Amino acid sequence: MKTNFSKCLAFLFLIVLSVSFSCNRENNISPDLDGGPLVQTNGEEYSKLLAGREDFEGTPFEITKVTREGNSLKIDVYGGGGIENYKVVWDGSLMLSYPMQARLVVGYKTPDGAQDAAMHTYTLEVDLQKLFGDAADPSQVIVHVANGSKKQDAVANPNDSTSNPK
Repeated sequence: MKTNFSKCLAFLFLIVLSVSFSCNRENNISPDLDGGPLVQTNGEEYSKLLAGREDFEGTPFEITKVTREGNSLKIDVYGGGGIENYKVVWDGSLMLSYPMQARLVVGYKTPDGAQDAAMHTYTLEVDLQKLFGDAADPSQVIVHVANGSKKQDAVANPNDSTSNPK
């Protein structure tokens, strides 16, 4: 009787443990505390934004520069509208290479009924430590940044260098 109880308790513990580790950060959405862009972890939204580059109908924008300062990733964009219309979406996965790699896409949504012909420069800032949590040391992760309005990608390397793959 005691062994059956022990087996049941061990089995229950394993189920609880497996459920707790299988939960992921999918669809976590949190606005930047400084009123900046919306930063999301959402694999579905990431895929949707990348697929939408082919026939993007909104206001296109340029990613002019991507830099790293400690655990902060700064993405300079040149486009219409306000900074509140931009969002940065992480697909939620870290590629287990050395060094690790993560994929982000910058999206833009034109506000309803608004057309802003004037172009502006904004700096979107992403706290990589907050985004990745304990899953990785952000200073050691290569970050791929895609433009959600057209095919334009950049890579921010751990050594603070950037590149634009073709």
